[in-house]
Amino acid sequence: MSKLESFTFGEDGKRIFGICEYPRSGDSFPTVMMFHGFTGEHIVSTFKFPRLSRRLVEKGIATVRFDFRGSGDSEGEFCEMSPLTELRDAEEVYSFVRSRSWCSGKVAIVGYSLGGMVASLFAGRHPEISSLVLWSPVIMNQEFFNREDYSFKDGEEYKDVLGLKLGSIFFEDGRSVDASEELRNYEGDLLIVHGSDDESVPYLPVKRYANARRLMIHTVEGANHKYQRIDWIEELFSVSTDFFERTLL
Repeated sequence: MSKLESFTFGEDGKRIFGICEYPRSGDSFPTVMMFHGFTGEHIVSTFKFPRLSRRLVEKGIATVRFDFRGSGDSEGEFCEMSPLTELRDAEEVYSFVRSRSWCSGKVAIVGYSLGGMVASLFAGRHPEISSLVLWSPVIMNQEFFNREDYSFKDGEEYKDVLGLKLGSIFFEDGRSVDASEELRNYEGDLLIVHGSDDESVPYLPVKRYANARRLMIHTVEGANHKYQRIDWIEELFSVSTDFFERTLL
C-alpha cells in the first residue's frame, strides 16, 4: 500500500494540480517527477503514469505526477501553453518536491512525448538531476516545430487541435530552443525508450541522435506512440522501472 497526497499551488486561476505517491514505511525516498505530453495530463493514456508509479513505489521510490498549466486539472488556458511555459511549471514543481520531508533529495524525471522535450530542457539546466528517462521524446524539436502545417496564417489566432485552442506561442516557443543541444549539458544517467513504429514522433532521428551521442536507447519493436499493446507497455514499464531502481537506489 502507498500513501497518496494531492496538492495545488499557485495563484487563483493559475493553480497547478498534482499527486504525490510514496511508500507507507520509511522516512524519505528518491523521487521521480513525471512530465506528461501534448494534450495529456497526470494520468496519461492507458493510465501509464499511475501504473508506473505503483511499480516504483513498490521498489521504495516516490513519484510526483501533475498537470501542466492549461492541461488536465491544472488551471490556465490551453492556448497560452507552450514548451517554455511547461518548463517554468516544471521548475515550480521541482521546488515543491524538494521541500517535501519525504523527498531524499535525489530527484529523477520521466518525460513522455512533448514532456520528453521539456524534460530534456530541464535536465540540461539542472545537471544535478539524478537520472532521466525519455519516452518517445520530441527531442529533435527543431524538425518537429518547423513543419509547414505548424505555421500560422495572417489573422489566424489559434489552431483547432482535437477541440482545443492551440495558440501561436506554442510554435514560437517550440522553435526558440533546441532540446537536443541543451540535453548535452546533462551528464547523468539517461535512458531513451522509443517505439520503432511511432507515428507521432519519428523514431529514426531520435535513434541517430542517441547513437551519435552514445546514449542508451531501448527500442520497443513494432510499438506505436502510445504503446497500445500489452507486451509493448509491459516492456516500457519494465525497462523504466529497472533503470530507476539501478540509478536511484
